[in-house]
Amino acid sequence: MIILRNGLYLSPEGKFVEGDICIEGDTIKCIVNKGESPCCHKKDGEKAQIVDLEGKRVIPGLVDIHTHGAIGYDVSVSTPDQIRELTKFYSKNGVTSFLPTTITTGREQVKEILRNIRQAKDMEEWDGASIEGVHIEGPFINSKRKGAHDPDWITTPQRSDFDDYSEILGDLKIHLTVAPEIEGGLEFIQYVTKNGGTVGIGHTDGDYETTLKAIDAGASIFTHLFNAMRGIHHREPGTVGGALVSDALVEVISDGIHIHPAVVKMVIKAKGYDKVILVTDSMHAAGLESGEYDFGGFKIYIRDGVAKQEDGTIAGSIINLMDGVRNVVKLAGVSLEDAVAMASINPARLLGLDDKIGSIEVGKRADLVVIDDDIKGQMVFCRGKQIK
Repeated sequence: MIILRNGLYLSPEGKFVEGDICIEGDTIKCIVNKGESPCCHKKDGEKAQIVDLEGKRVIPGLVDIHTHGAIGYDVSVSTPDQIRELTKFYSKNGVTSFLPTTITTGREQVKEILRNIRQAKDMEEWDGASIEGVHIEGPFINSKRKGAHDPDWITTPQRSDFDDYSEILGDLKIHLTVAPEIEGGLEFIQYVTKNGGTVGIGHTDGDYETTLKAIDAGASIFTHLFNAMRGIHHREPGTVGGALVSDALVEVISDGIHIHPAVVKMVIKAKGYDKVILVTDSMHAAGLESGEYDFGGFKIYIRDGVAKQEDGTIAGSIINLMDGVRNVVKLAGVSLEDAVAMASINPARLLGLDDKIGSIEVGKRADLVVIDDDIKGQMVFCRGKQIK
């Protein structure tokens, strides 16, 4: 048993509370608030490892549902062993659960990527962030809003695509980004969501009406809101207008570059923090030095903390999700409590995993991050095991 003592943990009600957290195995066994009697351990902590947090804050492990890679590893071309190395990087930076994210490529290549992810998930001696599913971003997108995706591989969806993904991934969550206006897009969204998957509207030139039809068909979130989608106009609300008036969730890339901090603040005001999910959309140069890299078949240049193609197109971010939390607090003036929720319980709810991750509650998985006053991770626990 591990007892985290003298800390301030973020409660499910969104407030920091003084108390002890008791970890047994991979689970939060009990939580003892200040002034309460111990419920599962002796007062002297006999046979337990005591960790004195000295007043530091404890937040739930972060959940990144949109990350293409880091430290030189691109999910789309990584071996199972390399994907496992990624899990270690994420966990050391406070991300305890994530969806490895693909980029647009051929059907057979996508299936091979999924096999590698499934194999990585099934490997023994797990000591990094948990792979909870896969985010398949493309190839079912609109070439007019392709962003950094290779247009040669963009195609239209078939029901058999989702069936193939399900067969390979088994119990892992399947999340897809789809442009609803492409041929068969709305029907595919409906099929995916009726069969246990989730869909984000993204890389789309769809108009307002089509966007609302996609939500009616089952789409529940917008992939990196504002980026690679039709913007808002006062006579044609577009994709963004549909996102802002709907009850769907929205992804926000919180690097301070993809979206101006004032716009992030505007989105949170319009949607409410409980409808916003912070993501990194990180590419494999995250955690590396400035320089030239290859991403999705294109040359990418990292300069001044920004990843761009030769023509200036932004090609994903190079941050980790803890950076993103810190950015929205310091640049957009969001409270720490709300920023953490947008990177933990909100994505957990999207994936239907909020019964086991996303908040600090008895019975949930012991995925915890101890942070300092600068919102930097000092300790990280993945499934009850301290990895930092």
